[in-house]
Amino acid sequence: MAPLPQLETLFERPHGSPVPLPGPLRDCYGGDLSFPEGRLVFANFVSTIDGLVSFGLPGLAGAAVISKGNAGDRAVMGILRAAADVVVSGAGTLRAEPKVTWTPQQVYPQAAELFREMRRARGLPERTRVAIVSASGEIDLSLAVFRSPDVEPLIVTSVAGAERLAGRTGEVPLRAVGEREPSMRDVIDAVVHETGARLILSEAGPTLFGRMLEERVVDELFLTVSPHVAGRSEERRGTSLVEPTAFHPERAPWADLLSVKRSEDYLLLRYAFRR
Repeated sequence: MAPLPQLETLFERPHGSPVPLPGPLRDCYGGDLSFPEGRLVFANFVSTIDGLVSFGLPGLAGAAVISKGNAGDRAVMGILRAAADVVVSGAGTLRAEPKVTWTPQQVYPQAAELFREMRRARGLPERTRVAIVSASGEIDLSLAVFRSPDVEPLIVTSVAGAERLAGRTGEVPLRAVGEREPSMRDVIDAVVHETGARLILSEAGPTLFGRMLEERVVDELFLTVSPHVAGRSEERRGTSLVEPTAFHPERAPWADLLSVKRSEDYLLLRYAFRR
């Protein structure tokens, strides 16, 4: 196995209890990865210096275009997926990246056995639980996330979406919440009910992330800042971290900085949102 990247910890605030990390992953992360007790929803993004998470160009819309495949960013993404009881994402993200399965070994295959060891230590199944959120139920069930032997998928949709998907999901469990547009609080509650999850990783895109912030159901954000600038124009707007939600200054979410790590010229930030 090739050597794992070594993150440099620049700032760390004590925060909960550590999850079991095999020695090489702990060295890679630059120390313990800790979470507070109780249910926790945490999101993970990579953005440019000017805050775009996607260039929004056909064939160039994925996060890997922003991260440029930085090994530290990818290793941390794998660690977070391995730590999570369930990964939540949206149908829009799935359409933009149809080959994604949200398994830790897909994003960083060099550490596949270490991720399995990490999950065994937490008593988690080897297969990654992945919940796909779609209000409309317009989902391509032939995609890899629904067919991979490494994934235990779940679909959370509206009543109308469930009617559209009726009889088509096979062995993939289907949970309907809300008539046409489920709240993110109801979605998270449904995921917890189906999986018993405590640590919930959101890899949903800016639209669902914005709704999570609006409903105050996301607790933390892991944000990698990539060292380049995307820019925006009238012809090409790209996609920012939160879309299309806009907050009034007096009600805008505020976050406390928990840690700062460095991987080459990339900064890996962790924030906890205030209640």
